[in-house]
Amino acid sequence: MRKIFYLLMTILFMYCNSQSPEKLWGEAKLMRTKNNTKESIINLESIIKNYPEHILASKSQYMKAEIYLNDIKDFDFAIKEYEKVIRQYPKHEVAKNSLFMIAYIYNNYLSSYTDAIDNYNLFLNKYPNDELIPSVEYELDGLFEIEGVIDSLNSIVSQRRNI
Repeated sequence: MRKIFYLLMTILFMYCNSQSPEKLWGEAKLMRTKNNTKESIINLESIIKNYPEHILASKSQYMKAEIYLNDIKDFDFAIKEYEKVIRQYPKHEVAKNSLFMIAYIYNNYLSSYTDAIDNYNLFLNKYPNDELIPSVEYELDGLFEIEGVIDSLNSIVSQRRNI
């Protein structure tokens, strides 16, 4: 009888401690609004690890990337987190948005224009009819102007080396 009681108590304890993905998601969003990014990321990781097939898993991975981009300002790590979204959830809407954000970070935060152009072109090829296409084209227009200036400067440097 005593063993059954302990078994039931253990099961009840485990049941009470397990949190639904929705509850973890709500807590992650709340922690983020309170600038508690560490706790927010822990809750998001818990969703990704414990509920990998749940719709909130892809959104959790995407929110992690957003936190590293907007809150922590670690742009390289944000790119890695966006790349995880694309790898782990390629069919989900957030994968498309992640590809755009990778290009955007390369262009607007890291000044890595070739990487930005490559990723924007990849976006154009993968999602030719997407609502983000005007934004991609706008970004590419600005990049082509920069690329022309960079090519001119490279030409000047090359000429000076030959002197």
